[in-house]
Amino acid sequence: MATNLQFLKTAKATSTTSISITDCFTSNSDVYAITMNNLSGSSGSPSQVSLRFIDNTDSPITTANYDTAVLTMIASSSFTETKNTNQTDSELFGYADYPPESSQSILYVFNPTDTSSYTFFTVQNSSAVSSDMYGHKGIGVLTETTEVTGIQFLAHSNNFDSGTISVYGVQ
Repeated sequence: MATNLQFLKTAKATSTTSISITDCFTSNSDVYAITMNNLSGSSGSPSQVSLRFIDNTDSPITTANYDTAVLTMIASSSFTETKNTNQTDSELFGYADYPPESSQSILYVFNPTDTSSYTFFTVQNSSAVSSDMYGHKGIGVLTETTEVTGIQFLAHSNNFDSGTISVYGVQ
């Protein structure tokens, strides 16, 4: 894999249930790296974080075509594996909890604008939730050949109150 990163876009979370970054995937690259830093929620109850891709009309792709597998590693208990098919989003990103606890992730997206291929992704995440540490390693695929030009992150409960998401093209 290429090793040069080209910064493309960034977004900051401020009292919102979703963070969308549009027009960040182009035909200039086949691989993208996305970082999520210090993502925190708005209350003491942790919120599951998930993703949806955005199509070339700037609409989130909500069809039940997301397939994922994730290994969840919790410091205080055993590890678990979860596999999901035909979902309307991808829950690979752990939790956003109330500060000072937060979530960090690195996500790689492959072939998002190629309309002759599915869009694949991998993720590694660490989250602090209620004084416990969680790690997640996951893979996923959007099983349709839609031209993907952006990405959306969702909080399943509460709001995102802080955090930065940055998108890089891998050259």
